[in-house]
Formats: sequence, C-alpha cells, structure tokens
Amino acid sequence: MKFRANILTAIAAVGVVATSAYAAVVESGLKPGSAPGPFQVVDVTGPFKGHQLCYRCRYGAAPVVAAFVNGDASKATKVVADLQKIVDAHKAVKSFVVFMGGPEQKDAIQKIAAANKTTIPLVFLPKGTKEEDIAAYDINPKANNTVLLWKDSTVKGNFVNFDTATGATAGDLSKAVDQLLK
Repeated sequence: MKFRANILTAIAAVGVVATSAYAAVVESGLKPGSAPGPFQVVDVTGPFKGHQLCYRCRYGAAPVVAAFVNGDASKATKVVADLQKIVDAHKAVKSFVVFMGGPEQKDAIQKIAAANKTTIPLVFLPKGTKEEDIAAYDINPKANNTVLLWKDSTVKGNFVNFDTATGATAGDLSKAVDQLLK
C-alpha cells in the first residue's frame, strides 16, 4: 500500500511539473510567414500625435518592429526604452508600440515617453481590446508583451514576453533586427 501511495505521489508531482512548464510557455501574436493586416490606433507620441491612423499601412513593406503591450502601461518602461535603443541603432527599421487598451492608457503612455525621451510612436487602440481589426493579430492577454518583426508584409519574427525573466533579451531582438535588414 505504501509503495502504491509513493507511485501516486510521484505521478502527481510529474504532472505538476509538466503543467508548470506548460503554463510558462505563452504563445501570442502572428507566426512567421503570416501577413500582418491593417489596424487602427491613436497616436499619443509620434508624428501623428492625437490622430487615428494605421501604422501598419503607413509603413508598407518597410522593415518593422511592432510591440504589443498588455496590462498596466507603466510597467512597460523597460520594453519601450530597449526598443528605442534598438531602433536608434538600426536607422532603416520602423517601429511603434501598441498599448492594448483604449484612451485610459494615454496618461501612462505620455509619462513613459517623457521619461525615456521616446521618438518611436506609442499608441493605443481606439476602442481598446474590443477593436475588431486587432483580433487577427492573436495577441494573448496573458502575455506581458508581444514583439513582431515584419518586412515586405510578412512576419519574420515573434518574441513573447520580451525583456522578462522568461523572454528574449534586447540583444536577441537586436540580432533578429540585423537579420530582418539583410
């Protein structure tokens, strides 16, 4: 009987470890080879500040790094700062950061931009996550952030939880941008 209890305990432990490992992997965003479609945003800090537009459309076939940030905008300061450094080092790449919320994000976005002297556009969704056109991007609300790289209207890279303990680093993203520009 004791032997059976130990086996059941071991099986349960393996199940918990497997479940924990599975839970740590979060998938989010378009996969490489996909075509990013148009979607509307409201520009808070970029050249079209205060206006609604489609940066995906505006950038066309150019190499693009787009970050999608879930949750509290104020927690995205490091992501925005690292993305700004990468864009500064790779002048040919276009970039923007989408805060996956609506107008309630505006004040926090402005604070991030001011603190980081951000030049890349920081934007929010006009209707928040209810915006229909963004749904095609499959941004998982459980991901802290999702960074997509595309060129010639084709996704070339996808990083989930960039700059977190479980995600890619700024160095990883910079290398991917180098590849994108080749």
